[in-house]
Amino acid sequence: MPGRRPHTLSLTATERTALEQLVKRPSTTQQLAQRGRIILKADDGKNHAQIARELNISLDMARL
Repeated sequence: MPGRRPHTLSLTATERTALEQLVKRPSTTQQLAQRGRIILKADDGKNHAQIARELNISLDMARL
């Protein structure tokens, strides 16, 4: 039985820039920065397994 397909994600250039800045900001909480990195990877077309592997997080975390 095939697994669930991840939702496709498409950020605008403005949204992507804002998210990249948020992830890099030292005052951003680690939880928020991690979610931002997950979203950026998903916008790059990565699937859940690739995101989990590249960010060294669990597959469940990558599915958020």
